[in-house]
Amino acid sequence: MGLFSRKNDTPSAPIITGNTQIQQPNVAEQNLNELVVQSVHEGVVIIGSDGNIRLVNPAAVNMFGRNEEEIIGFNYETTIRLLDKNGNQVSDEHNPIGYSLKSGEYGETREFDLVTLDSNKVTPVSIIIVPTSEEQRNLVVTFRDITQELKEEQERNDFISTASHEMRTPVASIEGYLGLAMNPSTATIDERAMDYLTKAHEASQHLGHLFQDLLDTTKLDDGQAKTRMEPVELVELVKQLADGQIPNITAKGLGYQFGTGNIEQTLGGARQIGQLIYASVDKSLLHEIIDNLIENAIKYTQEGWVTVSVKADDRNAQIIVKDTGIGMPREELGHIFQKFYRIDNRDTREIGGTGLGLYLVKQKVEAMNGRIWAESEVGKGSSFIVSFPRISQDVYKKQRFVLDNQASQNFQNPNAA
Repeated sequence: MGLFSRKNDTPSAPIITGNTQIQQPNVAEQNLNELVVQSVHEGVVIIGSDGNIRLVNPAAVNMFGRNEEEIIGFNYETTIRLLDKNGNQVSDEHNPIGYSLKSGEYGETREFDLVTLDSNKVTPVSIIIVPTSEEQRNLVVTFRDITQELKEEQERNDFISTASHEMRTPVASIEGYLGLAMNPSTATIDERAMDYLTKAHEASQHLGHLFQDLLDTTKLDDGQAKTRMEPVELVELVKQLADGQIPNITAKGLGYQFGTGNIEQTLGGARQIGQLIYASVDKSLLHEIIDNLIENAIKYTQEGWVTVSVKADDRNAQIIVKDTGIGMPREELGHIFQKFYRIDNRDTREIGGTGLGLYLVKQKVEAMNGRIWAESEVGKGSSFIVSFPRISQDVYKKQRFVLDNQASQNFQNPNAA
């Protein structure tokens, strides 16, 4: 995961950078602007390209725990002390303000806590960083206390988690009894009743999936889901996972193709030896990601192909799941990974869904330090691209050796650690 999330993670949409120009106001406008800045409840700071603080409002003074005279003209690093979620002081390398000073990029994050220096009070904050101009490279940085917001989110997540957990049991019972009623060996019913039971069974399965998605969502949002990262050869692993969906693809009457560079695998074709691509992933999470993306491709494709491929450059490895389905408008691409978001048109309403699948995929990808985005055109299909940092073969072998040794030691001494 990067230093901070941008307003839109999809490369197909523009990202705000340091090209935004601020017009020079006249004296009256400048006084009015200063009045606004001084009046807002959020902490507002203007930092020059040299890293020194040029302006600070009263809210920021209170949040930093320093007098204004101890802030103006001083470098931001002496005043703005940030901690990560583990309580460790943020290094220069991972400081979002320093990153924006160097890159000139807009950024926003809720991943850090702010320390009030005179009392050592730690406050979770939302940080928004807006570069002013390419030439000056000044930053307008806003700090907002999100303590109450996080508390309300936690309460909401706790309620959703508890309710989903409690509802799974009766829904599973309903699904089980409906399955028995539909089984000719346990019950005899007419065609009309079978139709009713089939619809009820499908609805109960949908509820079960929704509750599971809600549970997974709260675990990821709360940071309860732990990753077990290990080095893998990505081409062979992705092929193995994707091939597990062949029965579902063929059941829909669709074609399937797997490839990477000069590697190509079709339902009746032969596979050639190609490029080896290494990355560190959590196999279980990657399995869930591949399944979800392929199931989406099947769901939204009436005819044509589902293609899965793996490719890489010097820095990143990419998994691409492509279909020839209904596609999406370009303006929807920035929203499809949001929680409960669904494209509202006739085709998607008929297909149905929980609105959580792609949100969960994005959360799982980011939990493995990856990125995901989509490319699509209405009527021509969609491509979902998952990108992970690539590792060299030497790094792969070293990490694999360490993990294998640990596994061997744990097997010989199961009481260790």
